[in-house]
Amino acid sequence: MLSTSGQSRRARALPGARILRWARGPTFARDIALVLAFKLLLLVALKYAFFNHPQAENMTMRPADVAQAILSVPAATATTTATAPNVEQGDRHAH
Repeated sequence: MLSTSGQSRRARALPGARILRWARGPTFARDIALVLAFKLLLLVALKYAFFNHPQAENMTMRPADVAQAILSVPAATATTTATAPNVEQGDRHAH
């Protein structure tokens, strides 16, 4: 009976002792946890600072318009076709 009461007392002290050991000694796991927590905090702060709301009220677009602008292929402009020499497409690679 005495051995079980000593184990339960030791079991209750373990979480507190584990936290104290984690806070005192420089461990690799603690360093990684602190760096990850800092990065997460920084990313959340940047998201709320720069990406939470549009700059102006009239800067909102429908998602379909955004998808069309991102996924569409831009048309060839007159300046790019006018400055390009009249060379066949295969001839350009032979020179």
